[in-house]
Amino acid sequence: MINRDQLIRFINETIGSEVLELAQYRDELANGVQILGGEDVDRVTLGVSLNEDFLNEAVNVGSNFCIFHHGFDVRTYKSRIPTYAQKRLKLIVQKNLTIMGFHFALDVHPEIGNNAVIIRELGAQRRDQFFEEVGYTAEFATAQDVQSLSRRCSELFEHDIFAVFSGPQQVKTIAVVSGAGKPYPEHIAEMEEKGVELFISGETTESVPNKMKESGINYFACGHYATEVFGVQELGKRIKSHFKDSLEVEFLDIPNPI
Repeated sequence: MINRDQLIRFINETIGSEVLELAQYRDELANGVQILGGEDVDRVTLGVSLNEDFLNEAVNVGSNFCIFHHGFDVRTYKSRIPTYAQKRLKLIVQKNLTIMGFHFALDVHPEIGNNAVIIRELGAQRRDQFFEEVGYTAEFATAQDVQSLSRRCSELFEHDIFAVFSGPQQVKTIAVVSGAGKPYPEHIAEMEEKGVELFISGETTESVPNKMKESGINYFACGHYATEVFGVQELGKRIKSHFKDSLEVEFLDIPNPI
């Protein structure tokens, strides 16, 4: 068991003041504590998105401290709190849960962020910030077969890959933007400027595949949820390594096919 505020301090130090300050400037969603719960913490649960299923599972496993990539989205329409938000808030208050969310921070972090971890797991070296500083470009030491990379991505993300094979068969320079990551014209222009041969992201829209095809850039859409499990998992590893047996740390997988 550890003190809640001690844990919060460690988490904020792990993310780092520079990333948190940038997140406060760039992101309207949560990057830090949203709700304070009980002062004593035995078990931390981590997940991609705050929802009722996750909160119920966290309570079932005995956690009162939850960390998310997508935290509690409290945005409302004309100050009306919708039913889904009421259900979530009721659970949080009744069970005295601490809620932390790190949206921008766990995309952009250069060591434990989603994009940095994906690049590392694929065996490339992170290079420049990309996509309005949310993602990164990266390079392989030697050119990789793009078909083989699609299979590796399918295994890494445990998700079907929507692939547009419209660029070089052998690629060295890639760009990665976890989550939605739907490229607009300015992002495709940035890819062209930076020599990106393969773009890896989470979601797509109807018009994007043809734009990428006509731009001559390979494109993998690998799932919003599937590409955003990495940051919170890496944060959980740091927490466990620091507090060791004083604290249980668990990633709760609440699958989402999107």
